[in-house]
Amino acid sequence: MDIRIALLGGDELVRRGLDGMLRTLGGFELGSVKDRERAPIDVALVETYGTARGDMTLQRAVADPYVRRVAVYTWNHHPGLAHESLGNGVSGYLSKSLNAAQLGRALRGIHLGETVVAPVVPALPTKELRSTTELDLLTVRERETLGHIATGKSNDEIARQMQISLNSVKSYIRNAYRKTGVQSRSQAVLWAVSHGLGAEALNGMPVEASPRA
Repeated sequence: MDIRIALLGGDELVRRGLDGMLRTLGGFELGSVKDRERAPIDVALVETYGTARGDMTLQRAVADPYVRRVAVYTWNHHPGLAHESLGNGVSGYLSKSLNAAQLGRALRGIHLGETVVAPVVPALPTKELRSTTELDLLTVRERETLGHIATGKSNDEIARQMQISLNSVKSYIRNAYRKTGVQSRSQAVLWAVSHGLGAEALNGMPVEASPRA
């Protein structure tokens, strides 16, 4: 049975583009929310536009008994917004820049119950089942550094905040990049946020007595 997708809040151009991509993939159907009582929606894609009206659309979709999964679908693919959007019934944060194959993988993951952020982090387990293996590879200082990167701090600001040298900050960043497999600061931001290393995590970060590089 095809996975039924619905688009909420998007314009006609986006709808046609989405329909075209789903047709090329197979296994998907672009449905209508008006017909959801007869044929429930498997994944609703919601464009919030960062407005109160968009947020209300998102909330209604989450509360709708005929909508099984909900994901944000947007051009404004920003890590901080992804962090704010996920949870509370929202299972995905997807960029409209995804090609058909990438979108198909993301939608299948969401349909299977995964939490998906794409394109940088294609799929994440749900928060309850999220593996901490990658986090365990990082030292406390490396996790703290990534946490500060996720809040948008520069290397100089991180050095002042952590009361360490700039060279130490760069060393922690290099090690963290190598261990997590990220290759840029933007990827590091999204990795950190998706693994719970946002601003709120820094408040409870334990102090490492003997910082390691």
